Amino acid sequence: MTPQSPTGGHRRLSKAAVLGLGLVLAALFFGCGRMPPEPWWEPTSEDSAAIDALVQANKAMFRQAFTEGALAYADTSLPGTTATRLQSEIDDIPYRPRFRCDSIEHRFFTDSFDLQYTFIAGLDTTEQETTATVTMAETIPGILRMHAYAYTRYLGDTVIIEPPDTIVLPVYDSVFSDTSMYVEKRFWGQSVDGMVFKKENGEWKLWKYGGGSRFYAPSPDEAPYLASCDIADPDTTITIQLRPDTTQYGIQRFYAESELPTYHVGDSISVSSVLTTVLDAANYSFLNHVRHEFSAADKIPLDQPGVFRLFVEQIPIEVLYEQAGDAVMLVWGVTIKVE
Repeated sequence: MTPQSPTGGHRRLSKAAVLGLGLVLAALFFGCGRMPPEPWWEPTSEDSAAIDALVQANKAMFRQAFTEGALAYADTSLPGTTATRLQSEIDDIPYRPRFRCDSIEHRFFTDSFDLQYTFIAGLDTTEQETTATVTMAETIPGILRMHAYAYTRYLGDTVIIEPPDTIVLPVYDSVFSDTSMYVEKRFWGQSVDGMVFKKENGEWKLWKYGGGSRFYAPSPDEAPYLASCDIADPDTTITIQLRPDTTQYGIQRFYAESELPTYHVGDSISVSSVLTTVLDAANYSFLNHVRHEFSAADKIPLDQPGVFRLFVEQIPIEVLYEQAGDAVMLVWGVTIKVE
């Protein structure tokens, strides 16, 4: 029953699979009938160096930056129908260790890993603008650490004989006993993000932000599917959509700074109203490494100006009471502006 402490948390991963590097070359307008077409624009080594410098300058924002420095309180009742569901699962399947936690902590091991990205650059034939769309993809390891205050005790093994197999299963108690122990679950999350730069007067500048990053653990297929959530302040509610083809704010679209959801220093916001396929989950939001409950009642203070990522997380509830298995989660990093 003793959980294992993480070892080698900062081991370097093999290079994360990144999106293919390509160059989109757009044909320029032809002039009058006898005018030859202008030469195609192609990025130079100086362009690549300038783009890399901009990526590095903004790297802090485009990481999964909500590592917590210590264990922080989590709702001990757990959300939804968990109490009934958990007791039913214990009665039906007594072969798994379970626990109840009162605090959790996220740790991302990002220091030992390089941000990986590719870019596609080209000339917009309509606006005659030179832009570069940068796509970032990386695999980030970490642990979800939990403090358990109760657990089901190991009682012994049961033998099931189904010729030609003999199955030995550990049996655990059907009631919880008091304890104080730590449970740690590893994850290897896949993160996707992006931004758009524009070249003006010979200088590359950040032009548009991605509506949000997407972080899946252990993979997009196994992580929860979140379709939308709401961000509310005292006056308005903004629906954040996964889909890019929407009139609502979409995390898969690009936005100029003036188009981002905008709030003011001194405002308080909350995140709630998820549309998801996961019926029983723990939902949290993070701003500046501080975790908040995912509800209209838990207000997130905005105390400094700038462009930030508001992280929205969903964890299937069984991750927080099944002692076996790795961590499973989905995290959006919604881009917001505070002025």
